[in-house]
Amino acid sequence: MEEIKTYLVLTPFFPSSSDHKGVYIYDQLNQIRCKKNYKINIVKFVSIFSNEKNYTFRNFDVFIFKLIDIPFFIFPGFFKSLNNFRFNNFLKKNNIFNIDIIHAHVTYPSAYIANSIKSCIKVKKIIQHHGLDVIQLNNCKFKFFRHLQRRFLKHNSILELNKFDYNIGVSKLVLENLNKFSNYQPKLEYVFYNGVDTTKFYELEVEENKQYTIGCVANFWDLKDHIRLIKAVEYLYNKNVNLYLRMIGSGPTFSACYNYVVKNNLTNIISFESEMPHEDLNLFYNEIDLFVLPSYYEALGCVYLESWATNTPFVAIKGQGISELVKDRDKIFSLANPKDVNSLVECISKNMNSNRHFVFDNKYKIDNLVEKFYNNVIISD
Repeated sequence: MEEIKTYLVLTPFFPSSSDHKGVYIYDQLNQIRCKKNYKINIVKFVSIFSNEKNYTFRNFDVFIFKLIDIPFFIFPGFFKSLNNFRFNNFLKKNNIFNIDIIHAHVTYPSAYIANSIKSCIKVKKIIQHHGLDVIQLNNCKFKFFRHLQRRFLKHNSILELNKFDYNIGVSKLVLENLNKFSNYQPKLEYVFYNGVDTTKFYELEVEENKQYTIGCVANFWDLKDHIRLIKAVEYLYNKNVNLYLRMIGSGPTFSACYNYVVKNNLTNIISFESEMPHEDLNLFYNEIDLFVLPSYYEALGCVYLESWATNTPFVAIKGQGISELVKDRDKIFSLANPKDVNSLVECISKNMNSNRHFVFDNKYKIDNLVEKFYNNVIISD
């Protein structure tokens, strides 16, 4: 009988019944547990002030660990020693022993905590980076502290990452950003693209739209650049192009975008829709003719892959992680210049006037990517 190994996941995000953030981590683990010889334990980090409790999500038990911390953007890791001590006691309390693999997600707090775990056996340690701001320098908010914060992060966080057996990026771009730090000396690196679960996202037969319909799903943040998409649609509408834009999301820039649409009398061609359960997005992608997200700071972007899996073409921004997956023949349709309304208009127009059949590349299915990850990282010596 094959030995059951303990696979410990450390992450600040994992989906629940009310929040789908971290669904790509769930998709990864759902494939790994098919291997059957791994017992997966998930620890989710939350603030000491959080009311969140242990929960189960689709047969995964999620343990909640509450971090004691001055807000990260003031003094990152100030309570590192205390949290490390508390976490090792937490593992004992929850009977998580003899860990074979630690798979940590994002540098802080996961990398710091992972390196504190006491074990009597050799543990393979993996750190997976999901964003371009790998060591979270953008979290340094206050000018008074910023120099001190950045020095701390560049030194301490990189030292923590150097202790891992594998540093994994969700795109080559992520690892390129890491390699810009002179003290970064990884043992091994691996690119693990966020795949897509094609049992959840696939092509459906739907009624053809009377207007060419563009869709966007994203949190309303500055870097997602919704306003330029709105202005691109406005420009085409003023040129008598028959189109419609559906936007799903919430966040800090929502009000500014909504007010712009109202002020410029665009409510007849642009709608803002409530966030929906992740599994309901498949129909949304199938109902639109083109998915557009002009984010200019994107490590990869799961939404592009979800749209692609339904064979709905997408437009993204050049130089971002998704660029690595776009075939050369599709780049003139799929990649616009950053912060450039005219370039966005051009890409949208090319898609509208094209009869090409945009077909998903199966090598980006989550099960295929996890199989490679399993062979090249998890069970490799």
